[in-house]
Amino acid sequence: MGGLRWDHSNIYGSFVTPRMHLRYSPNSIVTLRGSIGKGYRTSHVLAENNYLLASGRNIVIDDDLEQEEAWNYGVSASISIPLGERILGLNAEYYYTNFLHQTVTDLDSNPHVVHFTNLNGDSYSHTWQVEATYPFFEGFTLTATYRRTNVKSTYGGVLREKPLTNRYKGLLTATYAPGLGLWQFDVTLQLNGGGRMPTAYTTNEGLPSWSERYKGYEQLSAQVTRFFRHWSIYAGGENMTNFKQKDPIIGAGDPWGSHFDSTMVWGPIHGAVYYIGVRLNWNEI
Repeated sequence: MGGLRWDHSNIYGSFVTPRMHLRYSPNSIVTLRGSIGKGYRTSHVLAENNYLLASGRNIVIDDDLEQEEAWNYGVSASISIPLGERILGLNAEYYYTNFLHQTVTDLDSNPHVVHFTNLNGDSYSHTWQVEATYPFFEGFTLTATYRRTNVKSTYGGVLREKPLTNRYKGLLTATYAPGLGLWQFDVTLQLNGGGRMPTAYTTNEGLPSWSERYKGYEQLSAQVTRFFRHWSIYAGGENMTNFKQKDPIIGAGDPWGSHFDSTMVWGPIHGAVYYIGVRLNWNEI
């Protein structure tokens, strides 16, 4: 399936967006997909990055920001493998985006400035993901997912990792719903990989304001639900591993100073959270 789109902007003029999708299923077990296309986007830097206003950084926006333009490519495979009396579902996918023009949020060239500027160099994103799902026995399903990313852009003439972006994510989810359908149990373990921090400044004590990189961390969530005829009650917890980023606000004692920065957040800032709730099924009342 192919497509071709033509647009005209009173700012950027006319541009054409091609796209093609491919799908091939040689049998009932394997399905292959592919895609290629071009994309354009107009950035609205303050609306999309308003969280950066919560810092002491000076904001610099270039006057001649270009329309973003990128080619993106993707391939995926879905395989259903009979294993015992059940089906093992496997999915694998890879996506690549190459930016020709991009609005870059530069936090590295000057640690006291956020600079929105046009891309001057390379910028790309690689994403790999694999997933496996298998119902081990009636009512119990286990799903495992792993995604790895490699996102880089040019900041101040240097090709670097995109800051505050996890290198990988992993997810292990178990769901158990006994045969009568009165109960459901869900448990999720999430793995979050580390990443790069923006360039730090030097404090008055001669130390860097933060580390060059942050480490990975794990989060555990669980929920149990009891169903009734017209309503259900549930209880659970999030971030039960109680992981918290230490000192997420830089310069908290001087919120009007040039060193204040509440945007260097890469992990949860709240500890374990537990909850209980009631859900009404209006359509069945």
